Amino acid sequence: MFNSSDLSAWLKSGNANWHVNGLEVVANQGKGMLISKFGVPDLQLDFDYWMGENTQATIFIRCINTSAIAPDTAYEVRLSNALQLSGGAGSIINLLKMNPSMVANQWNHIQVSAIGAQISVTLNGVTGTVVDSRFAAGPIALNYQGGDLRLKNFNFTIPGRW
Repeated sequence: MFNSSDLSAWLKSGNANWHVNGLEVVANQGKGMLISKFGVPDLQLDFDYWMGENTQATIFIRCINTSAIAPDTAYEVRLSNALQLSGGAGSIINLLKMNPSMVANQWNHIQVSAIGAQISVTLNGVTGTVVDSRFAAGPIALNYQGGDLRLKNFNFTIPGRW
């Protein structure tokens, strides 16, 4: 989905300054989302990310309404520990509460899997799993709300297809 030269597989929403820098996708100003141009029912995401201390970022999967992406229209996975009432990094808002862990100022590895109703998140080796069938298919969206965010080694797999 990231070809190391541009963001042509994504739609931009908001004023975040998403850009490619070497082999990384970077945002460090504004607020907004990158929304994949296609949606799938089952998926596996695997990527590394680095964020500053005050960075706020999440990733939405199975977005059923790309005009109103929110926790009531998609599964939202936290990449940062901001607003810990809904759990730390790796949590799925309103479904899976993970304990806050150190994610700022270091490279982190996250895997997100949604196959059927089973959704799992593994962040830096710690896994949480939940079963929920509210959202069956849809695009993914990277949500950036401020700070320094860098992504690399982004892999997207559709189980059973490739």
